[in-house]
Amino acid sequence: MRNLKMTIAYDGTGYCGWQVQPNGVTIQGELENAIRRFTGGGQPVSVVGSGRTDAGVHAWGQVANWLYGGDLPLARIQAALNSLLPEKIMIRRLEEVGSGFHARKAARAKTYLYVIDNASFANPFIRCFSWHLRRPLDLEALRRGAGYLVGEHDFLSFKAADGETLTSVRTVFQVRWLKRGASLCFFIRGSGFLKNMVRIIVGTLVEIGSGKQPPEAMAGIIAARDRGAAGMTAPARGLILRSVEY
Repeated sequence: MRNLKMTIAYDGTGYCGWQVQPNGVTIQGELENAIRRFTGGGQPVSVVGSGRTDAGVHAWGQVANWLYGGDLPLARIQAALNSLLPEKIMIRRLEEVGSGFHARKAARAKTYLYVIDNASFANPFIRCFSWHLRRPLDLEALRRGAGYLVGEHDFLSFKAADGETLTSVRTVFQVRWLKRGASLCFFIRGSGFLKNMVRIIVGTLVEIGSGKQPPEAMAGIIAARDRGAAGMTAPARGLILRSVEY
């Protein structure tokens, strides 16, 4: 069997997230359906993703792998699968990797992007890929508040109440805020992320950027290890999984 690694882009609008669910349309489910049609359904199909993305979250660089028993060249497989997938999902790259590669277990770092449309009126062209906030945000305060996230911390304050994990300790390697026109773009790179972690971080930083809390408050929020200490969960539509590193 050949172990095939896919780099996938998708518009998560209208999907119930990455993971297969019994009563909802998901990204993983659509990929597995396309592979079954491609292979003729003669063998079990299991697509292993680098991690879950929630309902409405997008990806430019999600990574997954699956086992293929045929001998067709990679370019033909990629073209065939893309022709079978919905238009909101695309396999950007297809590679053959060693038998030991596992998209989730082998991942070493991930980078997420969150986009805030900070214009007076919502831009209709990016409304499905951003959170529109009319009130002006202080970019320098956003940057200072985000700086406290870098390093190894217990991020329990930024975990969804229903998130399941053995430990809430994670390492954030890098954070960055950029302004592009009226858009504020938040990049965060880390060893891994808890359920809703990036969205709760963004919701907390928005409180800082709008002057409700000082940037220094972020240190106390991290130390509290209490979801109630952090801000709201930012909408899913502004979040994009940019890349996964191995």
